[in-house]
Amino acid sequence: MKPGLSRIRNFLESMGSPQDKLKVIHIAGTNGKGSTAVFISEILIAGGYKTALYTSPHLIDITERIKINGKNISAKIFNILSKKYLGKAIKYKLSYFEYLTALAFIYFTQRKVDIAVIETGLGGRFDATNIIKNPLVCVITSIAKEHQEILGNTIEKIAFEKARIIKKGSYVVCGKLPKEAIAAIKNKSTPYMYGFEFKSVNNKNSKYGQEFDYIYKNIKLQNIKIHLLGIYQIINASVAVFVAGLLRKKEYFLTETHIRTGLKNAVWQGRFDIRKVSYKNKNIELVIDGAHNVQGLSVFFETFVQLGFSKKKRIFIFAVMKEKKYKCMIKKIAPFAKKVILPQINNDRAVSPKVLRQEFSKYIAQSKIYTIDSIKSIFNIIGDNETIVVVGSLYLVGEVLKYKE
Repeated sequence: MKPGLSRIRNFLESMGSPQDKLKVIHIAGTNGKGSTAVFISEILIAGGYKTALYTSPHLIDITERIKINGKNISAKIFNILSKKYLGKAIKYKLSYFEYLTALAFIYFTQRKVDIAVIETGLGGRFDATNIIKNPLVCVITSIAKEHQEILGNTIEKIAFEKARIIKKGSYVVCGKLPKEAIAAIKNKSTPYMYGFEFKSVNNKNSKYGQEFDYIYKNIKLQNIKIHLLGIYQIINASVAVFVAGLLRKKEYFLTETHIRTGLKNAVWQGRFDIRKVSYKNKNIELVIDGAHNVQGLSVFFETFVQLGFSKKKRIFIFAVMKEKKYKCMIKKIAPFAKKVILPQINNDRAVSPKVLRQEFSKYIAQSKIYTIDSIKSIFNIIGDNETIVVVGSLYLVGEVLKYKE
């Protein structure tokens, strides 16, 4: 990966700058980008707008990244597009992510979408999606220390990088942020902040979904329902509601019914995703979450405890990328784990299961730690009527979901 926007800019300019023809909501943040993007997208779809959605990474299939009205780009169209422009992409030396981003912009423009919800990949300033010039709304969902080798080693520096998606004339909406991040973002804009301009109250959750009341000035929407689990999802949903209100000022006709329907329809695989599965006459409950950094794991465990999963120790399946603070993550997992299964996943950036085993052995008996060479082997270790928790990497989540599909 080489920082800079010149490659994708030059490529897209040679194509007539299709991204400039799109109406865009641009979303950055450490965690919560994807689910916030889905909430906003579903509200717009409920309002009758032809809505594009670009997210990353994918869990099972690359076509998940590029959607219109909730449907993945077809494999046939994706293959046609990717082959058609590959020579030009090589000429302009595009990275993998830059090329996917460019293809998304080309596809969305060809399909004449009404609006596009675009999630950044990493950071903001040099992210390929930041080729967007005039977004309607910029969203910063959360800020925590991650990718410090690229984004900087303080909250302020990371917030500065992510806030660079903000453009003059765009509305700016933020989720729940640390004080240092708020200060950095206010240097760039006048944002609307969760907990200040708008908030959620009377939050209720269960294994089947959540309810909350949304408040903004004299507006109160009561008993809003979402199916996505996790305390943080209520914040993400509240951000989406506020964005919908701002879009009304941009002449998008979005009613309370559209908001409620959209939020209720939102589905986001692999984020506090509870599934019942059967395998070789074993009934297994899977709790799957792509909590891939310390902040993500912390908020995961808040919900894990609140929903009663921590009343007894569980079996954890864990994999993580080398750039993450995996020692801190392991320390958080250990008190909740009776067994740990460490599979080898198909990614060169993954920490070796042997290294993870050594770290877990500081907290858990060696006999309770298993290293295995494939996802399939997991289900041979697990007993009947077990609850299994899958965390640590979206790549791990993808492999588990793909195997169970």
